[in-house]
Amino acid sequence: MAERLLVIDDEQSMREWLTIALSQDGFEVESAGSGEEALKVLERTPVDLALVDLRMPGLDGLETLRRIKQLDEVVSVVIMTAYATAETAVQALKEGAYDYIIKPFKVDELRHLVQKALEERRLRGENLRLRDEVERRYNFGNLIGKSPKMQEVFSTIGRLGDSKATVLVTGESGTGKELVAKAIHFNSNRKERPFVTVNCGAIPHELMESELFGHVKGAFTGAVAAKQGPSSWTR
Repeated sequence: MAERLLVIDDEQSMREWLTIALSQDGFEVESAGSGEEALKVLERTPVDLALVDLRMPGLDGLETLRRIKQLDEVVSVVIMTAYATAETAVQALKEGAYDYIIKPFKVDELRHLVQKALEERRLRGENLRLRDEVERRYNFGNLIGKSPKMQEVFSTIGRLGDSKATVLVTGESGTGKELVAKAIHFNSNRKERPFVTVNCGAIPHELMESELFGHVKGAFTGAVAAKQGPSSWTR
């Protein structure tokens, strides 16, 4: 299925030119003459990328960008403007725009930017899908047990979600210690950050501290460069 693009510009000639040029590349292209009209389009039909003019009557480009992201956080947005300043560029990126392009621009320049923005969207969508899949895999429903002891485990996992306490999970081999650890992580307020596993049995005793917490250059013989340990990755 062809990817869908939405051109938002109050100048009809610009909308028509972009629609023709991008349709020739195999995209399904729809256009809107204002931010308000664009939002109506998005409410009935999702798009993969929106090209948004910065200066428009009514909803300007930045406000249209904000509204688009509220409707669909995955859609890529490219701001088009003939009045670019460092301040507006930074603000657009802060609001979630992929990039901006300065008018007048060449169609090849636009095509290259559109391809890059769509590739970034595909990667972002895949990351969100994988994250949701991981969260579903490690929710409480995947921990099996109805006994009072297992109910106590579930309760403890729920309490630990917002805690900064260090947790030690113990048990015989095969009892699900790693599953519990991941359930704690993915049901906590730190679930957006990496879950880092370390095979301590494979690390020599004398290197354990360095591997976990890192070291500075010259800390010991052979420390020729500073190294960051995994304990700092999730902070």
